[in-house]
Amino acid sequence: MIAYSECIPCLINQGLNAVRKLRLDKDKEKEIALEVARYISSFESLNKSPAYYAYYIQSIVKRYTDCEDPFYEIKKLSNKVALEATKNIENLSLEDALFLSGAGNAIDFAIMNPQDVSELINQIFKMEKGKFEIDKLKEKLETANTTLIIGDNAGEIVFDKLLAKSIKERQKDIFYAVKGSPILNDVLMDDAKEVGIDEYCQVISNGSGKVGTDLNDCSKEFLDVFYGVDVVISKGQANYETLSSADRDVFFLLTVKCFPVEKELNSQKGKVCLIYKP
Repeated sequence: MIAYSECIPCLINQGLNAVRKLRLDKDKEKEIALEVARYISSFESLNKSPAYYAYYIQSIVKRYTDCEDPFYEIKKLSNKVALEATKNIENLSLEDALFLSGAGNAIDFAIMNPQDVSELINQIFKMEKGKFEIDKLKEKLETANTTLIIGDNAGEIVFDKLLAKSIKERQKDIFYAVKGSPILNDVLMDDAKEVGIDEYCQVISNGSGKVGTDLNDCSKEFLDVFYGVDVVISKGQANYETLSSADRDVFFLLTVKCFPVEKELNSQKGKVCLIYKP
């Protein structure tokens, strides 16, 4: 997916959101905002994915603040609240597990302010489906021996755990991919162990610290799994942005959060979608 003009203010806000997590003074905020604006305006055209530009904007934030993981505290809080909210959920159907995992993608503090984490997580249970190609996924899973779930955000990973458990009842080999180093509020190996998703799947690092899943930057271990498994379920918008042109079939499971992705997927903003890309 190539960036739209509408992505520009979102990218700048994403950078500022990371800065605000560190509670810096206003002069430092302005300094970083101007540097981010200079970076975006240095391009004559935006011919790469939004995730590509987001990574470099976050690199600017890290360089100016000397903080490797601005979202550390909110990630831990998101995991804690999501675990509490799901502690009594058992025996979900595959469709319900997929829906909750996709709805969990709404937990994205890279673009939102975490005024009330608990309220946001409660809203997940009230969301609605958009385009949801579950019959195609069921068909694939019937003959599949291996599945890879590519994780996205902290907090959301707790809902991915419900999905992994549901798939585990159908096949024995499930992989769950996390980032190789901190970027935004994306899940790391520590998050996977913290929420216990490793009970149902083998957790692997993609070896990359870029936004989304840049296959050119991922480890051989991850690529061997990505191309070797029978089914890939990719979580979230950034992974859609970077894997929509991947040279294998992928199921994209996400909450649509903006007009560009709404247009790309032909599914309404705010809805939970499961989209198959042959």
